[in-house]
Amino acid sequence: MPTLDITDDHADRIEALREELAAAHAGPYASVDREDALAYLLDLADAVDDPDRAAAPTDGDDDGDDEQSGDSGGAATAAPFDRDRARELLAARNRRDSDPDPDDPMDLSDIAAAFDVTGRSEMTKDELVDAIIDAAEALAADPFARVDVDLDAAESGDEETVDDESDDEATDDESDADGDEGADSDDDESDNDDENAGEVTDDDGGAGQLDAMMSLLDTHADKWREADGDARYEVDLPDGSAETARTKDDVRALLFKNY
Repeated sequence: MPTLDITDDHADRIEALREELAAAHAGPYASVDREDALAYLLDLADAVDDPDRAAAPTDGDDDGDDEQSGDSGGAATAAPFDRDRARELLAARNRRDSDPDPDDPMDLSDIAAAFDVTGRSEMTKDELVDAIIDAAEALAADPFARVDVDLDAAESGDEETVDDESDDEATDDESDADGDEGADSDDDESDNDDENAGEVTDDDGGAGQLDAMMSLLDTHADKWREADGDARYEVDLPDGSAETARTKDDVRALLFKNY
């Protein structure tokens, strides 16, 4: 790794910044090292050089998409959860605990494994955090992507049902003038239901993905237990077999992957 010579004064200032960041963000279960403090300074420098830069790297074609989404209000392309808050929480985690305690929170490597992030061993800490957030966002946008459940097909079937009901209402309108008022009332109620359904969908857009993963041990308490052999834990798999796990982080990863 390349080295950089700095003065004692600069070293003291970096150490003071590290302590300040640790007090503000680390909490009792994480730490902030000098590398994190330097990364923070580099991020600040990037923000000064380009105040309008995106929070995450984007492809060259994304600029046009961003402009279009801005013209339409940005509601359709809004992230399903607060990426900045997720990045802050993940950045406070250690990349890999050499000898983790079973009750310690998951490290970044185990979280990435739970989200099936590939190439994680070759990533820097910042790249690993971004990859985890991208994977969580993709899962929130299509939670059934890993199974054979096509939500678009189900929505198409619902639309056909609504069309049939509309035809029946139109027939009633032609035969009875009072049916007009009833149909209008039904349409208003349908609009309200659609709006309410949209609000629920927005609220449940995946903001709790990370929280749900952290509570896997409680949610699936009947699927894992302490083992009697060399391994500390056993996890029951859907096919009826059992797999051993060394730490509770490994248990969480197995539960997330299979359930």
